[in-house]
Amino acid sequence: LGVVADCVIRWGSVSKGDFVVSGTNGGRVKFLNDVGNKPLAKARPSQPARIVGFKSLPKAGDPIVCANSEEDAKELIRIRESEMINEERAEFDGSDVELQVTGTAAKQGMMMQKEQKKYGFGGEDDGEGGDGGDENKKETIYIPVVIKADSHGTLEAVRDALVSIGTESELDIVIDPVEMSTGVVTSSDVVMARESDAGIFVFGNVGVADKETKNAAAEDNVSIRSHDIIYRLLEDAKEYFGRYLPVEYADRVHGKATIQAVFDVTDSKTKKSVNIAGLRVTDGHLFKEKSDPGLGGNAGGKALPCYYRVIRGGRVITDDAEPATKRKKNAGIVASSLRRVKEDADSVRNGEECGLGLDGFHDLKEGDVVECYSVEERRAAI
Repeated sequence: LGVVADCVIRWGSVSKGDFVVSGTNGGRVKFLNDVGNKPLAKARPSQPARIVGFKSLPKAGDPIVCANSEEDAKELIRIRESEMINEERAEFDGSDVELQVTGTAAKQGMMMQKEQKKYGFGGEDDGEGGDGGDENKKETIYIPVVIKADSHGTLEAVRDALVSIGTESELDIVIDPVEMSTGVVTSSDVVMARESDAGIFVFGNVGVADKETKNAAAEDNVSIRSHDIIYRLLEDAKEYFGRYLPVEYADRVHGKATIQAVFDVTDSKTKKSVNIAGLRVTDGHLFKEKSDPGLGGNAGGKALPCYYRVIRGGRVITDDAEPATKRKKNAGIVASSLRRVKEDADSVRNGEECGLGLDGFHDLKEGDVVECYSVEERRAAI
């Protein structure tokens, strides 16, 4: 049917078929009803009326005027748009202007930053002369969003609520509304979200324009997230924004064991002498390859690759002594063998004895502590 606008007639009258203008929004009255949604032939002064026919949603509080013809309505809209542009230009005269890149250029910038972090090139502080103090510097995280709502007032409220997620976070986060508008989600909204790597947040009685728009969003992996309760929208937004946050790596220790004896044996494949440690598990579990969630391997319920480190005199002596946050998630020494009595074992629990061989590490000594752990990938908390 079109956009619905409720109003009170101040003077004159409005009839079905009249051309109306509010701000820079116009249309023709298709339906004219009273507050009970009953048809009106004509709305008169002081009478509440419901107008259906605007092409886009007028701003709450803007007056509605009737034009003599469609040409007069278009001319009035053109004049008002020209006035708005002149006012915006006047606001920036003599002041500093800050521009922010969005769209395709912004997406390319994000991709370049990811490549620089991955391969370690292109930074301003590369080479000599760096002060070495940038490791603790927090980078600003820009999170683009497209916002849709059923009214201008609601649109601004949703924008402020989403922006506050960034300002209230301990991280340096900026929620960046790259597009804001009222009405249904259109194909242009999907294109903007795709090019700026943004999600579309919809609030109120707003849907998707057509099936083609919905299909385009699915093909381009653009997420359209609709809500009619603000706190649910904010909870969903916080969860969704997590994908923009940096990844952190943390060690999860599964178990510890003490070396009671070390045996030199010949590897059947390489024919070289290797160390096999005779252990007693003193805490948790040791795993051969992957943790077992059923044995307390990890709280998330997912089996994780397991690695080993050797501690001697309170100091880690294996090559993976670097903190987990600075290592790749697959770095570490793996077990070449794990046996209980004379049988191969996938895991050994607290209090049991076993034999353990470490792939590529053969400097084991009696009294060393062996630690079995996994490296978990975590997103920073917003």
